Amino acid sequence: MSNSYSIKPITEAVQHGEGPHWDHGNQILYFVDTFKATIYRWNFCSDHLSSYKLENHNSVAIVIPIKDKEDELLVASDRDVFVLKWPNKTKNDYSKTHTPLTLAKLEREKPKNQFNDGKVDSKGRLWLGTLTRNEDLSVSSNGGSLYMLAYEDGMKEIERISNTSISNGLAWSQDNKRFYHIDSSTRMVVGYDYHEESGEISNKKIIFDLKDHPNLEDIPDGMTIDENDHLWIALFGGHSVINVDPASGELMRVIEVPVTYVTSVCFGGPDLDILYATTSRLHLDREGLEKEPMAGRILAIEHLGVKGLPSREPALLTCQ
Repeated sequence: MSNSYSIKPITEAVQHGEGPHWDHGNQILYFVDTFKATIYRWNFCSDHLSSYKLENHNSVAIVIPIKDKEDELLVASDRDVFVLKWPNKTKNDYSKTHTPLTLAKLEREKPKNQFNDGKVDSKGRLWLGTLTRNEDLSVSSNGGSLYMLAYEDGMKEIERISNTSISNGLAWSQDNKRFYHIDSSTRMVVGYDYHEESGEISNKKIIFDLKDHPNLEDIPDGMTIDENDHLWIALFGGHSVINVDPASGELMRVIEVPVTYVTSVCFGGPDLDILYATTSRLHLDREGLEKEPMAGRILAIEHLGVKGLPSREPALLTCQ
């Protein structure tokens, strides 16, 4: 493992980048600008960035390409889950010819709630967390949940974890026997025994607690896992990404980033050896933006000496 790494921005800035997902087959990085309700995709080969603003939505959490469906995407926005075909026409033409296919509407009784982080498991099921967002963008305690959504003769929504504040980072071990989750407000990473076939989780255990590491600032946000089953965790407000061994709880590395608010990470690139980090400029004033010109940009962290795992894609979904 290399102790030398490099960081470079690969996109222009957005307000609050989140939800990175690497489409390995097409060498495309997807991500979102949460409060602008805009989805993005960046092509590694052409270095081309394109975007689409969702209509009639105030936020977006994730955008993930659907397995074996060209240009069809699973999107979680506000409290809606739907399939969207990437617009290759002009916006006006696209709006007239395509209507998103709604799959689920969660927590209708909680109008302040919205989706936050989400990922797909080995069975193609979507795991998606919610939180309660106030008008000033602060988050209320214990207002969210983590759901597993399985598409089998219709969408089934199963609550896996209740009373979360900021449901965030999700990851599974390579053998699919362990599941890892972050509720950011606790400043902890927790692990569960995982039953791959049913998606049931049990035997919660604290894997890593930032309160035991006074040099680590603020809260854990998005998370991914590498080929060694080690976790990579973005620290929101902590201007860093940390590398943790969940088996021992050891803090293995701290990757310092020239941005205060790192929101999430995923591995990508042709060899899955580039760590892409989404970042935010939402909470920075003019002086802060001058000090952090990379804030809001996607950062490529290279030469880490480790590879990630291919991102999983949802199955059994199709546009009509």
